Amino acid sequence: MMQSAAQEYKVSKYLTEFQNRRTEEAYQKHIQKIVTRQLRITLVSWAIILLSFAIPDYLALGISGSFFYLLAYRVIIALSLVLVITNIKPDTDFFKISRAVALVAVAGFTGFMLFFILRPDITIWVIGMIMIQIVFLMIFIPIRFILAAVVGIYAVVITMATRLALGTTTNDLIGLFFLLMLPYILGGATTMRLGISQRRQYSLFIQTETINQELMMEIEHRRALELKLKEMASTDPLTGLANRREYETLFMHEIHRARRSGTPLAACILDLDHFKRVNDTYGHAAGDAVLRNTAQLLKQKLRTMDIIGRLGGEEFIILLPETTIDQAAAIGTRLLEALAEMEIDVGKTVIRVTATIGISGLIDEDETFNSIIARADEALYRGKNAGRNRVEIKTS
Repeated sequence: MMQSAAQEYKVSKYLTEFQNRRTEEAYQKHIQKIVTRQLRITLVSWAIILLSFAIPDYLALGISGSFFYLLAYRVIIALSLVLVITNIKPDTDFFKISRAVALVAVAGFTGFMLFFILRPDITIWVIGMIMIQIVFLMIFIPIRFILAAVVGIYAVVITMATRLALGTTTNDLIGLFFLLMLPYILGGATTMRLGISQRRQYSLFIQTETINQELMMEIEHRRALELKLKEMASTDPLTGLANRREYETLFMHEIHRARRSGTPLAACILDLDHFKRVNDTYGHAAGDAVLRNTAQLLKQKLRTMDIIGRLGGEEFIILLPETTIDQAAAIGTRLLEALAEMEIDVGKTVIRVTATIGISGLIDEDETFNSIIARADEALYRGKNAGRNRVEIKTS
């Protein structure tokens, strides 16, 4: 994995680019806004400077053929730069725009040789400007390094060839070559170092981002696991209802709240009638289906503030906050009606079940929920003995 990452972010020292093309494209996309803005500013500055030098051309040459030749050169190169600028969009391919800028630069250096012929009086100035343009090309124009290097060499070669054609001596040509190579080498070395450094920073940034994402995923995974473990510790695995530990805690909270606010509180125990027959006749899988469906029915029919738990076996426990014992009896009746109408598909047959509900309410003598549940349990057994499928209450 580490070796693969190292290969993916390996930088070519000579191209100053990632060897992996997709990684280089991702890097260019990452810096695209900055590069686009910098490229526009640079090319606009180049065009303005190029056109502004038409003024000294006019002062030196006047209205002459030489002046118009140089003016045409400046206008053509400036228009070419404007064309490139107008085609630079936020999603413009960096490699394509680099080629376009390189072509304009080649044309610019080629046309610039006219100054040696038409303005021999400023030969030293022209050489100085070529040196500045090489530095400008190598460092400040954000295009591919390999293209900048090729165009820079072209500038050196065409300058040498032009001076040779104009009769410059060998010694002067050697001196000129070293003079032109100075900005080329310094500019190239600076750009190489900067390009490699920026890509190494990018690779560290991406790898850090990846590690952070993996850490966030791990944190989310652990958080989900903790929630799952908490849910497993507080719910009955078969029905998804609160288990004894959970509903006892919730019940005590509601009892204290009812005491503080002076509101009524009712507790119910629901016991499925003849549940053993279901297991004996249809099997335990059918029995489990009955329990799950009953739990789902209770969730649907009761309020979100009501607390539902599995007491054990086929018994369910319900706490009804802000509910009087008479209101609880009415609720219990509706639950029995809904339960009797429910059809439970267990494969080859459909099962219908009934239940008995015992209800009690909170009274002043209750110190814990056990006393309330004990009364509800007494009411439940009274209902069982009275024929089942009914609601029974015990007030004290």
